[in-house]
This record gives sequence, structure tokens and C-alpha cells, in this order.
Amino acid sequence: MNTSIYTLPEIYDIAFSFRDYTKAVDFLIEAAALAGLSDISSMAELGCGPAQYCREFSRRGITAFGVDYTDEMVTYAQKLTSDERRTCEIIKADIRSFRLPQRVELAVCMMATFHCLLSNKDIVSHLNSVADNLKENGLYIIEMNHPRQIFNQSPSAQNTWEVEQEGIKVRTDWASDATVDPLTEIGEGTVTFTVEKDNKTEEFTCTEQWHEISLGLMRALLELSGRFHIAAMYGDLDTAVPFDNDKKAWRMILVLRKFA
Repeated sequence: MNTSIYTLPEIYDIAFSFRDYTKAVDFLIEAAALAGLSDISSMAELGCGPAQYCREFSRRGITAFGVDYTDEMVTYAQKLTSDERRTCEIIKADIRSFRLPQRVELAVCMMATFHCLLSNKDIVSHLNSVADNLKENGLYIIEMNHPRQIFNQSPSAQNTWEVEQEGIKVRTDWASDATVDPLTEIGEGTVTFTVEKDNKTEEFTCTEQWHEISLGLMRALLELSGRFHIAAMYGDLDTAVPFDNDKKAWRMILVLRKFA
């Protein structure tokens, strides 16, 4: 069945349940503290999907907002936060231009969602919008693909995996057929969810695009925006792993501080 994967929030949530979100939020809090933000009272998760991160921040007593554009994801995340009775508000908005109910101290964009910003103009607009919604000296943490996959065509993360949860098995193939246009720097590939439930198998496929972003390009766009500078960089959701070319560094995680 051809359909957008973002209109399948329950399946998407299971597919990405392999991540330990509690540990990931521990990293975000530690990285923020090392960058000078030791007391977080409010945060926002951008491109939140099922809102795993802002829900975890909310569990820790932090006012949290999730921003997503897909109706199905927003409805799903709103139901999860309502069921958990969390102080977490899910907002339907475009992350290129959005407004939160209040300014926050920390914003995050996880799981390489940042690569969905397909043009340099989109990225600059997004950075400006994030800055407008942050308090003075606020932080923005972005989890991105490691740039090594751009230059040597070696994926920094697995393209295929399988997760089973509550009797539902989801096998994911995230664009193992990917190709990149060297002129536009846009990648394209087929994403497939194969779902097994009650002895029945159903397959959902769609074509996804993403923006390949090097560190050099990111530095240039940050300079063009003029709203942030890089406070720290990590290669994993672990402050002990630096961002470098070692195999342990499989991500490019940027901790950005808003200029006063």
C-alpha cells in the first residue's frame, strides 16, 4: 500500500521504539548543562511525531511543547499526552515558521528530522523561527546524520531493522535503495514498513526525500541566519563521544546557543 509513513503514527511509533528515550533525554539534559543550561523549566520538540522526547521531559516536571505538521501524528501525540495526563502541549505547525505559547529555554530536533528541510531557504527560515521562540541564550540541540555518508556513500546508521511490540512486528527498510542528486544534494529512497499482526502481513511504502547536510554547509547557514553559534558537537547520544571520524561517532549532534 502506498501511503505516507507519517500518516501511520502507531506503526511509526513501534518502528522507532528501539531507542531508549529516557537515556536520550538524560543525554540532552547533560549536554545542555555542559553548555551552561543547568536548570531547564521549558522545552520544545520540533518535528515531534509521537512526541517521545517532550513527553519524557514532561514526566520530569518540565513544561514541554511538541510541534508537528501531519494531522495524524498530531492527533496521535495529543491522545498519548492526554492519556498520560502530561503537562505537554502538541501544536500543529510548520517547523519552518511557528509560534509557541511561550518562549522556552531548550529546543530539540531529533532522529535526523532536520534533514526534512529540503532547501537552504527552509533551514534559515527554521533557524530564525527557533531563535524567535527561545529565551535569551537558549539552546537548540539537533541530531543529524553523520556527514561521512555524503562523501563516501557509507551509511552512518542501519537502513533496516525489526521491532516487535504488543504482538505487532514491524520490519523497517528506510531507503536502502537511496540515491542522491549531486546537484541538488537531495536524497531520495523508498521507505517500507512491513507489519505482521494477527497472522496477517501488510506492507506500507512511500518515497521519501531528505537534504544531505555537511558540517561546512551547516556552518554557512548558521552564519547566514546569524542567530546561533555552535557551543558543542557530539558523535552519539553520549557526551563522552566526540564528533569526529571514529566509528563510534555515527551522528552529528550540534548544540547551538542563541546569540543574546
